[in-house]
Amino acid sequence: MTYIERYLAGEHEAVWHELGGLEAQACGPDIIADAEAVAVATMGRVATNIDRLVERLAAQGYIFGVYPGGDKVACYRGPRGPLDPDELVSIDALEEQVGPAPLSLRVFWRTVGEVNLVGRAPGGWIPEYSDPLWIEGPTGGLKDLDDFYADDEDRIEGGGFLCPIAPDLLHKDNISGGAPYSIRLPASGFDAPLCDEWHETSFVAYLRIAILDWGGFPGLARENPYGKWRGDHDLAGWVRGQTMGLVAF
Repeated sequence: MTYIERYLAGEHEAVWHELGGLEAQACGPDIIADAEAVAVATMGRVATNIDRLVERLAAQGYIFGVYPGGDKVACYRGPRGPLDPDELVSIDALEEQVGPAPLSLRVFWRTVGEVNLVGRAPGGWIPEYSDPLWIEGPTGGLKDLDDFYADDEDRIEGGGFLCPIAPDLLHKDNISGGAPYSIRLPASGFDAPLCDEWHETSFVAYLRIAILDWGGFPGLARENPYGKWRGDHDLAGWVRGQTMGLVAF
């Protein structure tokens, strides 16, 4: 069976685990086309799930684009939207300068676009440090290249360029925090680790955790390194309602 056949049969995690271990440049055209079909199917489901979460949050009075403290998120463009043509061109420009992005991220940008679930829950039923899902487009990486120097140890540790795709969980609450969540480029595989993110996992696995397990707010987990700051909140029932009926990917 091909990867896409296995994926559509329900082997979502196994297929991505295997794809993540392959060197894309060493694969033939049939494998590359197969992997691209998996990525397109995956990110189509991711987009559908995010739209469902947005609808459910809006129905509950969630205010998008506002930090928990009430300040507006600068240049907020909505909870999810496609990249404009110039931003799509930026994907190629970024790869020309620092090498290939992983297939998973590239197809996310082209299919899902950007997502930003930062917002304010009236009455505080979503606590602080909830680490809402936020994935930026490629333009942030291009801007960061202006500050990229060969002797910058923070940016080149382990080789390559750390392309930022999201603020860390503290910055998502408008609090000075740590390094952004990033993907190291060039990436040789079809998927890649998400750097400086507390789950220490791959990009696709992170999306699965954030969306399918936590309804867009992975920081609600007790494993959240800042969970002790917000105290205990029993949101298991709310999370079940948010994730009910989402499409596995």
